[in-house]
Amino acid sequence: FVVEVVDRRGGVACVSAAGGRTGEVEAALLRPAIRGEAVRAWSADTGMDHIVWTCDARGAPLTELPARTARWLGRYKRRLRARSDARNARLWWTLFRTEGAACDRPRVVWADFGRRPRAVILDAGDRRVPLNTCYVARCQDLDDARTLAAILNSAVAAAWLNALAEPARGGFRRYLAWTVGRLPLPRDWLRARRTLAPLAAGIAERPEREHVPHSVLTDAVLHAYRLEHSDLAALLTWTAA
Repeated sequence: FVVEVVDRRGGVACVSAAGGRTGEVEAALLRPAIRGEAVRAWSADTGMDHIVWTCDARGAPLTELPARTARWLGRYKRRLRARSDARNARLWWTLFRTEGAACDRPRVVWADFGRRPRAVILDAGDRRVPLNTCYVARCQDLDDARTLAAILNSAVAAAWLNALAEPARGGFRRYLAWTVGRLPLPRDWLRARRTLAPLAAGIAERPEREHVPHSVLTDAVLHAYRLEHSDLAALLTWTAA
């Protein structure tokens, strides 16, 4: 279902698959895709990656595919039908686990693999689809998303999560859903929002966001948790080594 868009002509997109095969699909069925490796703190580069989105506005599979998309996906019908999830599906082009792609509310997306957590905010209406190398938290509103992203992008979250995340080679770790779910959030969430949401909004809007001193975000997150730097100094030093 993931393709690169080579060209667009009106309502038709010329696409290329991983094996080099090219063809055409209806452009209306394409949504930009986000891979975990493309997620940076505060931003994500989608490049040319798109997913052929065979769902309607409610997330249910389309009852019928348009002609070009039907021809394109038809070459993969046997493989799609062989998916374990597809055994009980009525339509062979059904997409599964699509909840994280719903864009009716703001989302926080983080990469599943790295040396430290990296999270980006997708506002409501952002049609980008995180792939299975990402995890997604759907938030009540944009300030909740900004607050959560600020925490995940901070040295405080990196210190906590790196202490319990599953290790991989080269100092990398896996930030699985259960791992990030263990991260405690500030008890006074409204106070944390007042502290972190404006800061996150400012960082995300700055083109030089990657050059914001880490200490600025660290101090703000510690304040949100009502902690002093000395409370986490040992853990911060250990995980930074």
